[in-house]
Amino acid sequence: MPPEPQSDDGRRSVGTTAPGPPASTAGAEDAVRHGHASGPGRSGGRPQEASGPAEPVPAAPERQTTAAEPAGPEPDDQGPPVLVCGSRASTKAWRLPVEPGPHGLAADEATLGGLIVRAASVIGPGHRAHGKPRQDAYRIGRDRTGDHLVIAVADGMSDSTHSDVGAQVAVSALVGTVRTALDAGTPLDRLDPYAAFLSAAGQMIAVSEQRGWDPDEVRAVAIVVVVPARPQAGGRRRVWMAAIADVSAWRLRGDGWEHLIGDEKHGFDASAVARYLPHDPRGAEHGMVELSPTCVLAVTTDGVGDAFATGPQACRWFAERWARPPAVGTFLNQVGFDQIQMHDDRTAVVVWCDDEENHR
Repeated sequence: MPPEPQSDDGRRSVGTTAPGPPASTAGAEDAVRHGHASGPGRSGGRPQEASGPAEPVPAAPERQTTAAEPAGPEPDDQGPPVLVCGSRASTKAWRLPVEPGPHGLAADEATLGGLIVRAASVIGPGHRAHGKPRQDAYRIGRDRTGDHLVIAVADGMSDSTHSDVGAQVAVSALVGTVRTALDAGTPLDRLDPYAAFLSAAGQMIAVSEQRGWDPDEVRAVAIVVVVPARPQAGGRRRVWMAAIADVSAWRLRGDGWEHLIGDEKHGFDASAVARYLPHDPRGAEHGMVELSPTCVLAVTTDGVGDAFATGPQACRWFAERWARPPAVGTFLNQVGFDQIQMHDDRTAVVVWCDDEENHR
């Protein structure tokens, strides 16, 4: 087996950092409706497919204890689960960044109407072992009436010095802009993805200027998704989503995950992207998808999306554990999975449609 690379697996830009011409999104909605993303300007390679059975770390056997003997650690204390093969990077010490940054771990749970939500973001081994901040970010919110769940996920670019700040600003701006439009009565299918990403780009540039940074130092890619809190007739929901680059959305189908939106990886450099914020706010694809009454939707950075795309073993592993909502601590641990050659930050916001159970 070749030596395991010790890089942080972060994304990098390709080409210049100057804004390019607006990208055409013609046909994007049709592509998204059919579960295929065809975002422009993406280069990269699909991650190496892992082999072997995808089994979780086996639980330690039970031990009998006496009053004088303290109980041993619980199985959950064994650390993050291993998908196929553990990574040496995951055993390295967690080092603090030189400057204070985002929390290394973040998690939330929520219910809204018939939706159950789990969200988690975990710094990847490649960043924590080298004292870098978590560059992923997420934000979840709702409109004033509680009719819609709004999700934003962003992934900062590793070759951008303050991309952790850019990612945090981007998700806040995306959720805020979409909430404002929904509160003003804008129908779901009339939401403007360009307005949302332009707002995010403007706020990222403003923050960089306030801190004396070049806007190129806060680059990030992002996705924003709106899910109706209550279904339409027949129990189905029409979901709006828009994304730049390889942050992605997935729908659970049996024991696998159907890719809905976000650039797929092709070519030789899996970490290179050609469109990103704040330089290319018009480079987003967008469209509508439909969720069935018992559907599971996952919105992820490529730290999790790459695992979905790795092969059937990893797909089944997540499908089995996310068929129903786990406890939020368990979910956080699952998002922080261990797998060789996967060192990037991991973020997932997962939504379960569970109207019948929530309205009993």
